[in-house]
Amino acid sequence: MERKDLLVGYLLAAASAVTFSIKGIFAKLIYGYGLDPITLLALRFSIAMPFFWAAVFFFPSPRVSWRDLLYLVLSGFLGLYAAALADFYGLLYIDASLERVILYTYPAMVAVLAAIFFREKLTRVKAVSLVLTYAGLALVLKVYGGIEGYALGAGLVLFSALIYSFSYILTQFLSARVSGVKIAAYGTTAATMAFLGTWRGQRLPEETEVWALLVALAVVSTFVPVLTLALGIRRIGASRAALVSFIGPVSTAVLAYFILGEELELVQIGGMALVIAGVLAVSLEKRQAGA
Repeated sequence: MERKDLLVGYLLAAASAVTFSIKGIFAKLIYGYGLDPITLLALRFSIAMPFFWAAVFFFPSPRVSWRDLLYLVLSGFLGLYAAALADFYGLLYIDASLERVILYTYPAMVAVLAAIFFREKLTRVKAVSLVLTYAGLALVLKVYGGIEGYALGAGLVLFSALIYSFSYILTQFLSARVSGVKIAAYGTTAATMAFLGTWRGQRLPEETEVWALLVALAVVSTFVPVLTLALGIRRIGASRAALVSFIGPVSTAVLAYFILGEELELVQIGGMALVIAGVLAVSLEKRQAGA
């Protein structure tokens, strides 16, 4: 593979991590206008869905079997409906930077689930990774101990990460036969139908600023991350792309500081570093195993 292709692949993976990391910031800004999570998510996926199907048209791939279609709907319901619902309700109570760190623990959860359901060996590296990840998370959460509602918010986001872990394993199973863009298109459609079914006619936003933020959330932090990740994986592979994702929590913390005024204490920064180190350990082991 040419060095130029590798560079483009890494840049695409980095773009995916950064654009997805802005999701919580957009949500916080939208909540400031009084929108509830269900309306926000129903509009987010309704706006994003046509973009994904346009991408399917431009990046054609083999037809999906009926069996895989059922798995795609289940994956979308878990990862884009249930997980997103818990995540965005959690964001009502905690900072965007904390939310991103908690969500970033999902690779460690995937390692545990794979050991339980697929009898994958829980290696020494994975065990150390789990210790690092959750020690770091404990440090980050300790800082928020006295804030009202923080436990509920953190618990909801942690639950979101767990649900997403199940969806991730299902997506990995499908990815051998279905392209990443098509997985996202079907998943987004399933999530959109679920959110529209859940939505009970709450008021639509009237402010132009809210619609601009919703479009940005749907395009910049929903469609673009999936597309750039799929294109990046084509060039550098899934394991290398996973390594680049460590910049996500960092970029969220930096952007949340400048946009939302969120501040991080030294203990939180140390905890974030431990979480990132734990996830990187798992990703590096996967890369070496696949080499």
